[in-house]
Amino acid sequence: MIATRSPYRITLGGGGTDRPDFYEKHGGFVISMAIDKYIYLSLKPDSLEKEIKVRYLNTEVVDNLDDLKHDRAREALRLHNLSESIEVNSCGDVPGQTGLGSSGSYLVALLNAIRHHKKNYCSTQELAEEACGIEIDTLGLPVGKQDQYIAAFGGLKVLDINTAGNVKVKPLNLDAKNLSLLTNNLHIYFLKKKRNASNILAKQHCSLKGNEERLLKIKEMGYCTLDILQSGNFDEYGLLLDEYWNLKKQFSSDMSFDLADKIYSELKNRFGVLGGKIIGAGGGGFLMVYANKNHVEIEKFMKQNSITRLNYKPDHEGSKILF
Repeated sequence: MIATRSPYRITLGGGGTDRPDFYEKHGGFVISMAIDKYIYLSLKPDSLEKEIKVRYLNTEVVDNLDDLKHDRAREALRLHNLSESIEVNSCGDVPGQTGLGSSGSYLVALLNAIRHHKKNYCSTQELAEEACGIEIDTLGLPVGKQDQYIAAFGGLKVLDINTAGNVKVKPLNLDAKNLSLLTNNLHIYFLKKKRNASNILAKQHCSLKGNEERLLKIKEMGYCTLDILQSGNFDEYGLLLDEYWNLKKQFSSDMSFDLADKIYSELKNRFGVLGGKIIGAGGGGFLMVYANKNHVEIEKFMKQNSITRLNYKPDHEGSKILF
């Protein structure tokens, strides 16, 4: 048996510019941070039975790989010619379909396990790019390259994507004091609403009216985010998040929902929160807010509204073989 894990992530800037419909015209620029919440996955060959067994929220046992409904698992196994006598089990620290990049993390963890099972090792960049190829090219999903890359590399990274889709991965180096200050001020809360990211991302396609201009603005804000974080002026980042929130909501009415709008408004008006956003594609999942004061009061208010805080730290290892 081989066991792996890959981290979830939070997007700090440039989200959406990592999709082919945008970067093939303008290039993409994303700042992302892996966090210490993980997808755990095990892969085990079966010497007694020929079925393919994949267990996640559902359990699938199939004789033919084509019958496997879990599309990412199916195509990862197909790519590496594993068509029988294999078992894959997975679980995660947080629910899927909540905006933390779980699908990309799952695929990177599975590909890492498969490659170690077959002793067909590759670089971290190749691992990330292989996952991108399955999701974007093979499955044709409206996703970008951020999730796979940050799951593979871990850390706090800048992803600079050219029009050919080539990704340069650069570390965003903050000293321990500043990194702790940033993460302490970025509160993350679970809003208990799941959504289908592909449906929401389809409405953010670059070709739809006004979206190209919005994405160009988001890319520019990504550059601003990098300058701000490197300078350590994190309150400016909080204010930029508020601008980002309002811009993202212009993509479609599905970007936010009543509870998120209500909570966010109260946090700003009552506790001086500077900014925030729904992590990921939008529509549900986790609310991230930047607060430089009133931390205890905010925590109490959220508990009174039955909203749970996700306590986290940065992950610096990326996808990892556990044993």
